[in-house]
Amino acid sequence: MDGLPIEVVIKILSYLNSYDLMQFCNSFENYSYILQEKDVIRIVDFSGKFGTQNIHLCKYISTNLNCNYIKVLNISYIYWIPSQDLRRLIKKLENLEILYAISTKLGIKDKDIAEYTKLKKLAISVEDNQFDHSTVIASKNLKNLKSLCLKVEQKMEEYNGIYLFFRDLKQLEELWIFDEVESTCRINYGQIAVLLNNLKKFVIKSKTVLPYYDFGYTGLIKVFECKRRESATELVYEKVVAKSEGMKPSIFEPAENDYERSWQIFQNLHKDISYGPKESQIIYLTKSIKEVYFEDLNFCHTIILCNSKYIDAALKILSFKNSSKLKRLSFRSCLFQNHTGNIKEELTSGFKRSRKGVQVNSAFHPFQTAANNLKNLRELEILTCPGCTSGAVISAFPLIGIFQYLEKLVLEIPLLLDGSFLKEVFTKCQHLESLYLFCKGQNVKFITNLCKNLKYSQNLRHFRLDHKEVPITKLLNGFNEIELKKLLRIFVKCDNLRGADNQEESFSIFMKNNPQLIFCVFVIDGNTKKQNSDLQHTINKFKNGNPAKVFFVKKDVSSFSGVFPMPTAHHDLIFYRTNVAVINIDEF
Repeated sequence: MDGLPIEVVIKILSYLNSYDLMQFCNSFENYSYILQEKDVIRIVDFSGKFGTQNIHLCKYISTNLNCNYIKVLNISYIYWIPSQDLRRLIKKLENLEILYAISTKLGIKDKDIAEYTKLKKLAISVEDNQFDHSTVIASKNLKNLKSLCLKVEQKMEEYNGIYLFFRDLKQLEELWIFDEVESTCRINYGQIAVLLNNLKKFVIKSKTVLPYYDFGYTGLIKVFECKRRESATELVYEKVVAKSEGMKPSIFEPAENDYERSWQIFQNLHKDISYGPKESQIIYLTKSIKEVYFEDLNFCHTIILCNSKYIDAALKILSFKNSSKLKRLSFRSCLFQNHTGNIKEELTSGFKRSRKGVQVNSAFHPFQTAANNLKNLRELEILTCPGCTSGAVISAFPLIGIFQYLEKLVLEIPLLLDGSFLKEVFTKCQHLESLYLFCKGQNVKFITNLCKNLKYSQNLRHFRLDHKEVPITKLLNGFNEIELKKLLRIFVKCDNLRGADNQEESFSIFMKNNPQLIFCVFVIDGNTKKQNSDLQHTINKFKNGNPAKVFFVKKDVSSFSGVFPMPTAHHDLIFYRTNVAVINIDEF
């Protein structure tokens, strides 16, 4: 790029995220002047960039970037930086208007609020002890704040303080509250809606049982309501004006074409909503589904509906142009069933019989038409259906390789899936960073092929495995064979470790080969306390005093659900829940 005009260089580098831009400028110091350009560093986003663990991030921003140009700062999930360092940085950013600091050491204590007075938009995590008298008094200084997102990260015994906090924030136009803590104590969202009569948008996500809320008297209309599998209750209220009620909602009868008829089947078979809050709002406003280009579709409903009508309707929906911009998709293996007869499982006479679980090579699979339409897919979740174990289902898994831009893959593994398709997926999906695998039974062939093919997953950063028995030496050797050491987080849950005479040695070699690891947690139910204690001692040697590193070996996952010192930034890996067609706090 040395021969290009400065304007062109600035334009090109403005497309890099903050972390990649920092790495680029560190590698090519002659381009460090880019960090002083307004159009490049107006938005500084290091959210979830665990690779910054060895960098004094606050000092880097203060020293290398032109602080006068920074309008937006996103440091969510950077949990290890002391609160005083973060407050000093915010104070130096005199023109800062938007701050995202979910799951950091910042909160809403009076010392924190003193640095928020210039903000128009704030996303922050809170705890029960932060809504004290000093916080309530300090809240009067948040006069510029128009949008606020609060994520409750510790159980509150009572919520009186939160109502006093909102009493002086009547100028708020947008409020998101994520109360994802199991508790018998419940926030009274009706009282908040009354206090904040200028709200134009009110988003609620709660794990407690909520009463029916109708905020029509405040002008807020419910445009999205959902409760996904093992997830929280989600509600979105907005001040919107829909088209005339006299217009026909085209997703209901009479359906005018195959696309609308496919959606009609979904409406008739279950009550769960399949799309996310963005699409829900558009459908509510227009009373039509024909012009909606979906970004999220989730077909994993509470009730498993494995029948040909449901499957054919889902495949048609995915094959239409309205799904061509889909980014996140979740479905059960039902959609891999074959109802067209293109794939046959033949039983030969005599003693030889074709094995149901062996992958079947086929020139064409019914799911391929839908897959070819989903070129923009970034996240994919496939859960098993107990009734779908045919050869057609098994043979469809290699089609995952079609999604070349896939960044996150979640698989619930059928017992008959041998895992040989993983090499093709790792080779073709070069952007794959997150791999979450679940298996309720014991699938030795799949785990063996996983360990064998891990070396092809060159960009893997986040890994989760839940399996009965894990061949620990083979698994860790598989990670050791990856040429590019990018793995940042690993979580393994199992009953037993198999084939490891010396567990400590296998762990020690793995930790030594992956010094970039920030999160390493093994939950091993079958180990004795002594065995887990020895493994804990082994991996602790590699923390090197880094406060960002989280290394644990435990007997059960419940250890992390209370007040255990586990940063909530890693809860997505420990307590996995779907991220498809739900309210995403990162979209605030």
